[in-house]
Amino acid sequence: MARKSLRDRNTAAIANEVTPSTDEPRQDIEVRQEHFEAAERLEQEEAAEAPARKAERQSKARVKSGAEDTARLGIYLTPVEFDDARASYLADWANGGDADTFARWIAGALDRHAARTPKQRAARDRLRGRSDARTGSTRSFSIPTSTMQRMRAAITADQQAGRWPSDSAWCAEAIALAVDDARKANGGTLPTPPVRLPNRLVR
Repeated sequence: MARKSLRDRNTAAIANEVTPSTDEPRQDIEVRQEHFEAAERLEQEEAAEAPARKAERQSKARVKSGAEDTARLGIYLTPVEFDDARASYLADWANGGDADTFARWIAGALDRHAARTPKQRAARDRLRGRSDARTGSTRSFSIPTSTMQRMRAAITADQQAGRWPSDSAWCAEAIALAVDDARKANGGTLPTPPVRLPNRLVR
């Protein structure tokens, strides 16, 4: 059975009341009717605002927890590039880095590369050429949408400066430079990563 609305319930309640013959109770009923109508309007307004309040609460919760909207990014990497990236992630963590997941390390590499100017990126050129044979595979990472936006803006800036990297080549260059920096900070070597990385590193 469908649930009666507030208006229906109020109307039924008024109809069931015993109405004396004096004018005073009639005024009371009219006052109550106005009260019921006001309460119904308030109920309708609250129902209309509920989705907005829910979205606002979710947004505040994300800000409070430091969470951010993410997007999936596919990057073509050779086995050597992928293993070097994993080793660099572990080395950076051991040397005080704050990226506690591999995806965060990848996002950090992209952010640092995007923060460079087109001239700086060209000076450290690590863009790979297209291989005749496919030796790697596409790896998928969940990164912040803000990182994705900075990456796209940097690629556009590179194109305007005369460099034309594909998305995957640009990301691979960012990772290669992050590997170079991690190796240098780790005394010129990198650790051997395990076959399977931990989901999250904890100190």
